[in-house]
Amino acid sequence: MHIKLICCDVFLRPVSAFIATSPHTIDVEYIPMLAHIKPDSLRADLQTRINTAATIRNYDLLLLLYGLCGNATVGLSSPVKMVMPRVHDCCAVFMGSQVKFLKEFGNNLSMRWCTSGYYERGQNENTPSQFRTTPEYIALVEQYGEENAEYIWETMHPEIETPEAAYIRLPGFEMPGHEAGFKSQVEAQNKTLKILEGDTTYLEAMINGPWNDNRFLTINPGDKVVALYDMERVITTKPVRM
Repeated sequence: MHIKLICCDVFLRPVSAFIATSPHTIDVEYIPMLAHIKPDSLRADLQTRINTAATIRNYDLLLLLYGLCGNATVGLSSPVKMVMPRVHDCCAVFMGSQVKFLKEFGNNLSMRWCTSGYYERGQNENTPSQFRTTPEYIALVEQYGEENAEYIWETMHPEIETPEAAYIRLPGFEMPGHEAGFKSQVEAQNKTLKILEGDTTYLEAMINGPWNDNRFLTINPGDKVVALYDMERVITTKPVRM
């Protein structure tokens, strides 16, 4: 298959490795990691890239390596069949599944976390708080707008910071100094660092398939992405005109 991949560059190292050995011919575009901080701008950028890709070549499939990402992917459509992971953000992809993500973060969604890719691509900045990608927060954004949602969340959850932070190790893709650097940041804030073992199987399946419905959403031409705001299926589709 000839595939177009549009991908957050937080995945650059493992995705590049999987593309190099993939049975498919894959053209890739990487977008800077912190673009998701402004979901409306990211959505517009993604839609432009999707439309442009479909006019440049007759791709068999488009792959969008983004989750819900603060509603950045809600409303997206594609002229050709497109596949994306059923996740709120990249944490579940790094963990290997939504199930593993919920096991480690389900009761502590505001816990700060990091990976080698996050540390590298965020220019060592603090990663954005995990709560901003939860269904509860996204629903507030949808109803009240981003600034009001931030205020409402902080009012409802005065203790957003947690005593722990997590570092997710990704087998084969750890870079020297990244874990130690994040540990220093965490300890400077008097937090305890929790080490979690990541899993590359979700990423590998995203590149090579199979794209089964329990892990991936398929968007056919004429449909658009719709948020479910749950913790299992996360996203679905509906016709563009309803």
